[in-house]
Parts: sequence; C-alpha cells; structure tokens
Amino acid sequence: MQKQIPVTRSFLAADALAEVINDEYDLGALVACKLFTKVLRTQDNDHYKVLAGGRKYVLRVYQVASHLNRQESDYEYELAWLDYLREQGLPVAYPIKRKDGHFLGTVLAPEGVRYIALFSFANGQPMNPRNPNQLFALGAHMAKIHVVSNNFQTAHKRQPMDLAFLVDWPVARLKQIWGHRRSRQRDLDLLVTSAEEAKEEILALIRNSYHTEDSWGPIGGDFHSHNTYFVDDHSPTFFNFDLCGPGWRAYDIATFLLNTDLLNVSQDLTEAFFAGYYSQRPLSNNEHAAISPFLTIRRVWLTAAFTRDDVPVGYSFIAPA
Repeated sequence: MQKQIPVTRSFLAADALAEVINDEYDLGALVACKLFTKVLRTQDNDHYKVLAGGRKYVLRVYQVASHLNRQESDYEYELAWLDYLREQGLPVAYPIKRKDGHFLGTVLAPEGVRYIALFSFANGQPMNPRNPNQLFALGAHMAKIHVVSNNFQTAHKRQPMDLAFLVDWPVARLKQIWGHRRSRQRDLDLLVTSAEEAKEEILALIRNSYHTEDSWGPIGGDFHSHNTYFVDDHSPTFFNFDLCGPGWRAYDIATFLLNTDLLNVSQDLTEAFFAGYYSQRPLSNNEHAAISPFLTIRRVWLTAAFTRDDVPVGYSFIAPA
C-alpha cells in the first residue's frame, strides 16, 4: 500500500473555482476564471482573473496561513476594513459579497481548508514611482486612508503590527533558522543588533510625553508601486492588503519608502510623496522621527519573512539588511 504524501502547496483548478463562484456569488452570468501569471514565492496568495456579467473581478485564494499564524478573523478584518474604505469613497479594490451576505468563503484543497474572497478589479497601469504627480496622489490617498480609518470598528480580531510582531517574531525566526549555521552568524548578529536598537528607539518615542493621538490604527502594511494602479496621474486604486492590520502610521510610510527605494533615488520625489501625505495628515515630530528606525525594522522583518525552510522552492529572495 502506497503512503499518502501531504501537499505543501497546490494550485487550484480554475474551472473548479469557476463552479464555486457560480454557486456562491450572484454575478449574473457564466463565469470564466484563469490563474494570473505569477512567480511562485513563499508567502504569496493565488489570484485568478474572473469574467462575469461583462465585468472583471479577482478571486484570491489565501495560502494556508501557518507562516504568519493567520486565523479566520484575520481575513474577516481585512475584508471588513476594505468594505469600510469603499463606503468612505476611498479607491481600493473591495470585496464582493457572496449570496449568503458574507465576504469570506472556503474551499477544501489537498493541503486543507483554504479561504477565498472575490474583489473588484483594479484598472489602470502600475504606479510609476518616478512620477512626482503619482507620488503626491499616493501620499494624499494613503493619508486619507489613515484619517478615515480612525473611525473603523469591527468585532473581528487581526494580528497587530506591534513590536512583538515586527521585531520579536523576526528575530526569533532568524535565530531559529540561522542560529546553527556558522556562515550566517555575522549576518544574524548584525540583524539582531539592528532590530534591538531600532526597537529601543521606537519604545523611547512611544514613552515620551509627545503623544500623537492617531499614530496607531488600521494601516495597509505594504504600500508600493506594484499594488497601486493609476488610470491617470491623480487617480490611484490600491489592492492586495494581505499585510494590513492595526499598526503605526509611521511604519506604513517607512514601508512605502523602502519598497520604492525612494530615499536613495531623489529628494524631489521623496518630497512629492510627503507633500501629498501632509496635505491630508501632517506628521507629528514623534512620527517623523520613527520613520528611520521603522525602516530598519521593516528590513529585518522582510528578511525573516522571506527566509524559509518549509517551501517547495530551493531558495527565496532575501531582503538586504
């Protein structure tokens, strides 16, 4: 008798997903469904382009979430927040309700239960991070998302992007994976020291007397040029909020600056982004000072997130420290 081998990761058949969509959504026409071209990376979700009723949609099939310890409530939080942003007139790819009135569904895959959600389609072209008009528009809309989200409420819990998640988790993970490898000791020591020093800087800012009232709240967690499409220089649509959650607004800014390498490219382009952000929400001195240590924290977090020993590829991208 042959042994049953578990599956680490599967790609679900598009035709089968089309049947699920037809059964569980009221889109008014036969569905066509096709897997987007993508690079197999460790933590990516799978996305399918859906055509129904003369409109385009995107179906997301979430990965089994053991890596970041995601629970059903984490996904529900994301979808509820995006629906709230849609209601507030913010340009985000928003979730589509199912026939049962919910946003989140499930399918049984070879590796177990996977969660699914259908989203509106983001039209346009990828953002050009060297376009000052688009940078201004992105900064302004990011700030609007931060301001509007101050009033967001939900019963669903989501992993907060606190220092335990941003620093303690990646440091522990890197020690676990690299701790026994002599060739990685120098890198590990550098990353751990950098992370701990940045954490102390953030703690000092949090604990000083200059409290910023709305410095913490729902954030995108991963703004960059590849998940922002523009139909013109002033009209963005944001999508792929898989790393959203409660967090510091300064971390959101640091993430975007690091994702686009903006600080190393042009002061004028950096100022265009900040001018857009400040037009809707000026940063406090505390928040501005927090951007630099958050840049370090983001680098360490990315390194830990992309360093995997449990994936169906030999090696994955390692973010520079």
